Amino acid sequence: MADRIVCKFGGSSVAEAKQFQKVKAIVEGDKRRKIVVVSAPGKRNPKETKLTDLLYTTYDLASKHLDFSTPWKMICDRYLDIAKDLNLATKIGDDLAALENKLKNEIDTVTTDFLVSRGEYLCARLMAEYLGAQFVDSYDLIAFDERYRITPKSYETIAQKLSDENQLFVVPGFYGEGPRKQVKTFSRGGSDISGAVLANGINAIVYENWTDVSGMLMTDPRIVENPKPISYVSYREIRELSYSGASVLHDESIAPCRAKNIPINIRNTNRPEDAGTIIGPTPETTDYPITGIAGRKGFSMIYIEKSMMNKEVGFGRRILAILEGEGLSYELSPSGIDSMSIVVDTKSLEAVQEAVLEDILLQMHPDRVKVFPGISLVATVGHGMTNKVGIAAKLFNALAEKEINIRIIDQGSSQINILVGVDEANMEIAIRAIYDAFVK
Repeated sequence: MADRIVCKFGGSSVAEAKQFQKVKAIVEGDKRRKIVVVSAPGKRNPKETKLTDLLYTTYDLASKHLDFSTPWKMICDRYLDIAKDLNLATKIGDDLAALENKLKNEIDTVTTDFLVSRGEYLCARLMAEYLGAQFVDSYDLIAFDERYRITPKSYETIAQKLSDENQLFVVPGFYGEGPRKQVKTFSRGGSDISGAVLANGINAIVYENWTDVSGMLMTDPRIVENPKPISYVSYREIRELSYSGASVLHDESIAPCRAKNIPINIRNTNRPEDAGTIIGPTPETTDYPITGIAGRKGFSMIYIEKSMMNKEVGFGRRILAILEGEGLSYELSPSGIDSMSIVVDTKSLEAVQEAVLEDILLQMHPDRVKVFPGISLVATVGHGMTNKVGIAAKLFNALAEKEINIRIIDQGSSQINILVGVDEANMEIAIRAIYDAFVK
């Protein structure tokens, strides 16, 4: 079986004709690059509206039978400009006209997901023509079940329909076939997932994710000036960092590649000579004991106190059942002998907070229950921390020197992640303090 590479190009990589030209040079630079996945065209400048957002606006206006000509013209101009600048003899204008007709005369048959998915669909049509490749609709490859999970059969379909190892294929990202034969989109950024699923289906040797940055940095450059790049990060480390706020790659795109130990290479379309970051199955030795630091705001802590709590069998299970009953998931739950804390998303809690507290009071009879909002979680991640004496002390001393009060401490038995909860106002200070302690 020939070695093949799946390449996913994000919105900035397909924003205009000159970006298409860069994609072509990259694809032709390695003959193993046989599957190209594209997002919808992104912004050409910071003031421009994302094409996907224009599609949402168009649908909102059309569904209310209002004039949608302004956003629709902006959408059409983007595609037609790309086709013109690349000298493509495309029929993309006919596709756009047919879509406009449906929006005007058959809007009841058009779903939001269908219209928004056309951003990727039309971009892939243009890219396939430009590369001289075969277009394959992701609707025919990826299917969702009733719980909107990708069906196991999807991987068989991908292997079958993309079996020609000598053929170059272009596939739109971001969507597939829903359980009722409708077009169903992933969450925003879902083209990352599409590429990972295709990489799994064809047993790719690597999944290249091309974007506008040269891989990952050890922390957010908006918080720490010129943070060090990460050359290699394990699946486990990237999962922790992505969940805790690192946003280079959609966190759900890890699992399909991890299932077959397919490395993910984050690359820069505008600097293809840069090696980028490899996300792989096994930890590697690095210059620092930590791999990265990430933080997220927007959490609240439900604090429950009750004397002899540890003797009350099933106390924790019943508390979590109360949250489950209100459709509320939790992030972590540090506990003591007579106390239990549950960290939850603040926005999710706000809608059901009164009911949750009432249920806890009525069913659990606590001595005290209180909600503490305004908490951020800061994750320090790295296989290099495992079994190293003094790592936690160094981290906590760094925070103490900045007079940051630690509200929550959580470290799993794997020792690759130390999670601390601090006031939201202190998150950036905490990240800088930890970075300086371990890296500078």
